[in-house]
Formats: sequence, structure tokens, C-alpha cells
Amino acid sequence: MKVDGTTLHEASIPPKCEKYLKPLQRKKKIDLDSIGSQKNNNLLDFLRCQSKAKKICADEEKVYSKCHASVMGTGSFKGMKNCGEELEKLFDCTMGR
Repeated sequence: MKVDGTTLHEASIPPKCEKYLKPLQRKKKIDLDSIGSQKNNNLLDFLRCQSKAKKICADEEKVYSKCHASVMGTGSFKGMKNCGEELEKLFDCTMGR
């Protein structure tokens, strides 16, 4: 799945997370399956800030972190080679979708 970085400004964004939004607005499409890429990491920084600032989605963030550590360490998480599904769930939760 891919998300459009230019549409992120539509969400309610806490002021301390705005600095993470700027690099994303220049990216038209962000591939959620490309774990470790700069675009993916920028999106993750933004979503983590949203999660902490709004005190929401802690469970989704923990699952993503677990997946990320597993994929980067052993190459897979529950048989998958990326964390696209977990990142999508974190995205949907933090963006209120």
C-alpha cells in the first residue's frame, strides 16, 4: 500500500509534530512496504509523534516496532518480509481513519 504524503495536512496535527510533516508533504507517494527507506522513516517519525502527543495508538505502535525489529534482525515477522500492514494500521489509527 502507498499513502499520499501531500494529504497529511488535512489531519489535526499537534504543533510539536509539524516539523515531521514538512518532509512528507514533498513526497507524493510513500510505499508502506519499503521498510527502512527515508520516506518510510519520515512517515514513521511523524506517526510516532502523533501517537505520543495525542496519547493514542500505543498498541499499534508497539506491534509496528516489534515487526520492524524482527524484519531488520531476522528478515521476517510472522512470515512477512516487511511491515506494511502494521504501518498501515498505525497510520489509520493516528490519522483517525
